[in-house]
Amino acid sequence: MFYAYILYYVLGFVMIPGIILGIWAQMKVYTTFNEYAKVETKHGKTAAQVARYMLDGAGCVDTKIARIRGELTDNFNPQTNTISLSDSVYDQNSISAIGVTAHEIGHVFQHKDNYVPIKIRNILVPIINFAGLIVWPLIIVGLILEFTNAFVGSDILVYIGLGIYGLDILFCLITLPIELNASKRAYKMLLATGELDEEEALNAKKVLNAAAWTYVAALLTSILSLLRLLLFLFALRGGDN
Repeated sequence: MFYAYILYYVLGFVMIPGIILGIWAQMKVYTTFNEYAKVETKHGKTAAQVARYMLDGAGCVDTKIARIRGELTDNFNPQTNTISLSDSVYDQNSISAIGVTAHEIGHVFQHKDNYVPIKIRNILVPIINFAGLIVWPLIIVGLILEFTNAFVGSDILVYIGLGIYGLDILFCLITLPIELNASKRAYKMLLATGELDEEEALNAKKVLNAAAWTYVAALLTSILSLLRLLLFLFALRGGDN
């Protein structure tokens, strides 16, 4: 089955649109973020100060704010109820920094409001992590058993593997609206609290919209990965018949 390895890599051409979109999305994020990272807000508060003010104002006084190394590594951890702001955001008072911070606060409010999509994603996370460990072993074992006729119905293992692989698409489908909703909440919060004026908020929105493209790229890549795997399996079975 040496040709199977060659075939799988040849079918990599299917991934080209996803790779191109992914590279473009990453470039767009960094260029847009860096553009507005040079523009300070009129309010003058740092991202950490804005976060504390907005969280306290919404009654989220228990939500912690921490600093994390890196650039655009910002995140909200619901388990520890902590917003982690990256080095390029934490003590900065740029439009980019405030926009990214407001986006993470949007995630805090999603959990507070019991936003249904984020509850579904939280359920999927451990399943996806486990599935990632067993998907290829299932597919490979299923193919070996099927091709050697060692086990009747071994193709079921392959189908289970494909089903698990498809969970990644479901995860991306759920993640995209969650991220868009967090950005929508961020924009409204920035205007409502007066942390940014309308022009500044619109520029912050450009940063968040650029980031949203990375999730679109992830979804496309996930779909194309499954398509590549399906073509690979069909080609293998066709060659054996």
